[in-house]
Amino acid sequence: MRSAAAGPIRLDPELIALAKKEGSIKKRSVPKQIEYWAELGKAIEPVIDLKDVYAIIQGFIKLNVESLESKAVDANKVFDSLEKKRKSGELAKNVTTSSIYFEASRTKPGLLDRVDITTGKRQTGRFHNGKFDIRK
Repeated sequence: MRSAAAGPIRLDPELIALAKKEGSIKKRSVPKQIEYWAELGKAIEPVIDLKDVYAIIQGFIKLNVESLESKAVDANKVFDSLEKKRKSGELAKNVTTSSIYFEASRTKPGLLDRVDITTGKRQTGRFHNGKFDIRK
């Protein structure tokens, strides 16, 4: 976060009052509280739709936060299972021949890149209701 504003800006007096109140609880100045809120907004913008933000504000939906940390697995069990599937021929049936794969976005944390290996084209987005939605 920057420590000094680039220039003066106008803000809603109610926002200033709320920032003063919330900032005093967390031991932040008004500018630091507003910067904190802006950082929160930047962090969630790539992973939440604007319509959902309005629904949260209006109390129509509740936001649930889930950890993205994976649980530890026993590598021996994983490789044993793979070896059994390889020997039976089941593994070869499960390997895709698709020219498209997905990976964590290199430029937008929290999103995915759909990569076409035949063209090298990358599209950033996320899955929503089973469909990949491209983000601009």
